[in-house]
Amino acid sequence: MDNLMITEIYTKEQSDTFAQINVSQGNERMPTDHYYAGIAVKQQGVHLAKAALYLNQGILYEEKNVGLVGAYEAQENEEAVQKLFQTIEKQAKEQGVDFLIGPMNGSTWENYRFHDLPEKPLFFMEMKHEPYYTKQWKSIGFEPIAHYYSAIAAVAPRRNEKIDKLKSRLLRDGVIIRGLDRENYVADLKKLHPFLHDSFKQNFLYSPISESSFLEKYLPLQSVLKPEFVQIAEHEGEIVGVLLGTDDLLNRAGKTLIIKTLARSPKRLYRGLGLVLVDEFYQKAVAKKYQQIIYALMIDEGDATPLSDQYDGHLLKTYTLYGKSI
Repeated sequence: MDNLMITEIYTKEQSDTFAQINVSQGNERMPTDHYYAGIAVKQQGVHLAKAALYLNQGILYEEKNVGLVGAYEAQENEEAVQKLFQTIEKQAKEQGVDFLIGPMNGSTWENYRFHDLPEKPLFFMEMKHEPYYTKQWKSIGFEPIAHYYSAIAAVAPRRNEKIDKLKSRLLRDGVIIRGLDRENYVADLKKLHPFLHDSFKQNFLYSPISESSFLEKYLPLQSVLKPEFVQIAEHEGEIVGVLLGTDDLLNRAGKTLIIKTLARSPKRLYRGLGLVLVDEFYQKAVAKKYQQIIYALMIDEGDATPLSDQYDGHLLKTYTLYGKSI
């Protein structure tokens, strides 16, 4: 009897207890927005696999009723992983779900995707996971539904006449570009929240985030964000563009910056603003003697020209998001 594998189900009220379970890596913050249930498999008192089932009604994928699988951890134990997903699928089907997507911790605001080559060194704010996770998910029947990549470009003095003209036009039209206001950090976040919602709402698998959850996610970054590397564009008192960049705190060998978020208003008046924000960021990187910039976690849209190509970037890493009909 002691060798039997036991499957445990943790309700929403038990999410804090579920979040404390360690399987294969140190505990990271587990989002609880859209959390429906946590499932864990253990044997002889040792947890072998765990994952959370999230039900996010805001996520649309084809004509499917979607459930999300996140907060995944597992040892290299095929039987435990199979038992885990059997229970996840049963729980999901009972709620009318017919398609699972993952890994995704509730929404695209949180960690999602697996590394295609997880043995490569991580950069700051990048998700981490064991190298065998992808193989485990594929063995259960998950298949790729989207691909992503990060690119890297060396920093060197350069000017682009086209971008200089775009910037002159935008400034002439009254657009102001400023850095993050650290003294009024929360106020800036509260202004960014509705702007980012409007900017991202057409993105693949996008869903809204509450202001309280948005603040909970970004308040801890106040101590690491440098005002000059968070570019905010405003027009007539309203935010119309933002670039969120940060130092790569995991790279001690060289001075590297990361572009994590880039967004602009879709209005025609602001055409080219994204290029201008990146160029402003780039010129500051040159002045501060940074060596390289990472353009992080962009969706692969096939024949679209990557923004990093403007700065002679090359591929750094690739990632995959998976799905499965149930």
